[in-house]
Amino acid sequence: MRPGLDAVIDDALGVLLSDGLADVVELAVCARDGAIEAHARSGSVGFDAAGSVRWERGRNPLERQDPAAFSPLDDELANLRPHQDRNHYPFAYRSLAQLFDDPRAPDVAVVHTGAHNWEERGGHRGEHGSLGVVQSRAPLIASGAGVRALGVIEAAARMIDVAPTVAALAGIERDDGALLRAQDGEVLANLVDPAGRPARVVVFLWDGTNANVMAALAEAGELPNVARLMGGGTTYRHGLVASFPSVTLANHTTAVTGVHPGRHGILHNYYFDRSTGRQIIANAPDTWHRVRDQISRDVETIFEAVGRATGGFTAAVNEPSDRGAGYATFDLLRSGEVGSVVDALPTPVDVPGATLEFANLKREYAWSSGADNLAVQQAIELWSGARGNPRPTLMWVNLILPDSGNHLGGPYSEIGHAALRDTDRRMGQVLDAMGWGDDQTAFLLIADHGMEESDPDCKGDWDLALEAAGVRFRDEGYGFLYLDP
Repeated sequence: MRPGLDAVIDDALGVLLSDGLADVVELAVCARDGAIEAHARSGSVGFDAAGSVRWERGRNPLERQDPAAFSPLDDELANLRPHQDRNHYPFAYRSLAQLFDDPRAPDVAVVHTGAHNWEERGGHRGEHGSLGVVQSRAPLIASGAGVRALGVIEAAARMIDVAPTVAALAGIERDDGALLRAQDGEVLANLVDPAGRPARVVVFLWDGTNANVMAALAEAGELPNVARLMGGGTTYRHGLVASFPSVTLANHTTAVTGVHPGRHGILHNYYFDRSTGRQIIANAPDTWHRVRDQISRDVETIFEAVGRATGGFTAAVNEPSDRGAGYATFDLLRSGEVGSVVDALPTPVDVPGATLEFANLKREYAWSSGADNLAVQQAIELWSGARGNPRPTLMWVNLILPDSGNHLGGPYSEIGHAALRDTDRRMGQVLDAMGWGDDQTAFLLIADHGMEESDPDCKGDWDLALEAAGVRFRDEGYGFLYLDP
């Protein structure tokens, strides 16, 4: 530990856990004296990287870790924005500990409350990023060849399990069970049917989708293509739990590599490298095509693993964490064929399949609709070989409109639901072009994190309180505090 840092951490914790920030800060987490510490106002817990509790003071703030909490949707709506003493944090010990495996981890990580609206930082009605179950829980649906048709099962998985499961479906085998070069997750054996190995695997990632809302809309007939996948396969009722922090690029990369952010190197959408004094910006239109350069060389992406083990052609459609893919959308920027992301997108009025009420009203909705429409075109062309390619052994399709719609209105809003309906239609176009039901393709539908409705009246900025107390810090991410002792 750097000289003087221990005292500054205590100063920061004193501010963050003060009564004045009770509506804003849920937990504060740090690593020192060989333990990970999680602090709330009602108590603290220290634990090691393996998840063994070393000490408790007051009430253990991580004692509730049920991934089935606040599920299905009726239960979630009956428990909106649960207080810390009622919230649940699935797989919390390892999810927090992994962050500090990377030397670029913050000195203190702040977990915001579900109610907190980030107005001071351009916030939204729908939020994610916390350790809480609603913001961490993404959907998980598998269907098609090589997948057991178990219907809806009372189960939850982890984001780190995605890549190993895709690897198993793609036919990668190893005696030691590690299908990728580095692997924190495991194959979801109850999902994979070894008697029906598929020839190809397709993964749809709906960015920023609330698992309970998706399931409810599918059951109500509003998402017929999601229902199509559900009807022929297995749905994890309690979803897919993101690694902390539950943000986009950290968990895209976790899904693609099968390891936590603290091992693969994409710690947050924004974070800081003390050794170089450099801010790392992962989640921005100007930097998406460079994200893969931040992925550790000690880990392997699913694109690299499938190519290595099978020699098959892989495609990453609109996926920034695309290292090793035979085709990658962001190669258009890397090669200079497209000058910027914006240059590649149609104007809002030219976006087919968009709900015009919202595309004409909200720039983010129109922009994301254009990106997803382009992704659908690429996926269909790649599947047909129109780009001069063989049919992909693995195709990964990232669709971003759900994140935009849910941020704008929250996951229970009409604009949020419209984003899911639009995305369902676009996914259906791809499924139809693939000849759904060809008995040769496995499909996974996932998201990178969930989404929770914030309280527009719950405002506040812990940075201001830290500054007023004289704590010297740099806040990245928002919520990664790098302290100056």
